[in-house]
Parts: sequence; structure tokens; C-alpha cells
Amino acid sequence: MLSFQNIPSIATPEFAQAWQLYEEAFPAEERRSSHQQLELFQIPEYAFKIVLQEEELIGLLGIWSLAEFSFLEHFAIGQHLRGRGLGKAIINFLKESHLSPIILEVEPPTTTLSQCRISFYQQLGFCLNSFPYQQPPYSSDKPWVPLQLMSFPASLSQEAFTQIRSRLYQTVYQVQPS
Repeated sequence: MLSFQNIPSIATPEFAQAWQLYEEAFPAEERRSSHQQLELFQIPEYAFKIVLQEEELIGLLGIWSLAEFSFLEHFAIGQHLRGRGLGKAIINFLKESHLSPIILEVEPPTTTLSQCRISFYQQLGFCLNSFPYQQPPYSSDKPWVPLQLMSFPASLSQEAFTQIRSRLYQTVYQVQPS
């Protein structure tokens, strides 16, 4: 049985294990520093959650509950547990418990891995939006990352995409939209 536990601070015992999974799952340019994560714990719209299966930490979520939508900033399952349907169960839980639409970022479909990831989300009802999008850097020493937005339950119009991108840039990444 899956359960979710909010991690409210780096002092929470499970944080170290979750942070290790976070660092293994995301390339450096797509993740925050531990200091930045510490600052996020002060923002009420943000939650860092671990996913447990019978007391074993199997995954993590970094999710923003914003007024207009929910943004799944980070989602990872332990590599040794992938392909068992756990990701599907977690995303279905999110769809039931968070405000729609749900927005997430993915790498463009240029590699087999990114195509599989996109297909995974599409099977769960997400739509790949083709509008140009770049993830702002998490720090001055990191680059802008070309990504694409996926949305649930429907594709975004140009206007909705522009509004969502602006909200992400301002609230999540704390940069001004260009």
C-alpha cells in the first residue's frame, strides 16, 4: 500500500534518503541546491513529499499547489523500482487530490528515454504542448534548460500556456518572463 508523507524540513529523518534519490534522479541543471530546498520549506504553496510502500521510501514529489493549477516540479521513483506500476499509481493519486490542471516539465522527445517518459504521462491523460519553453536556471552557474510543458487534463491554448509560463517563472523560479 502506498502512502505519502510531507517532509517539512531538512531535519525530518527521511529527508536525507529522499534527497539522495532527488540527486540521483535529476541532472544538476534540473535540480535545486539543498540550501534552496531549505528556503522552499517556508513557502506554503510548496510541498516536498516522500512516497512510502510498507514503510520503504520508494519515491518523491516536489509539488506546487497554486491558485490556477498544480505544478509537479519533481517526481522520481527509485531506479530499482521502475516498471512496476508505482509511478502510475502515484500520478493517479495526484490527479484525484490536486487542482486541475496539473502541469509538469519534460525533456523534448529527442531521445528514447524522453520519448518513454512522455508516453508514460500521455497514457495517464497528460498532453504534450508544443509551445517553446525553457526552464529557468536554478542558479547563476546553471543554464536555461529547453523543456516542454505537459498538462492534464487537456492541451493548453497559447494564452493559457503564456499565463502558466509567467506564473511558473515568477513563483517557482523567481525570474521575470521575457
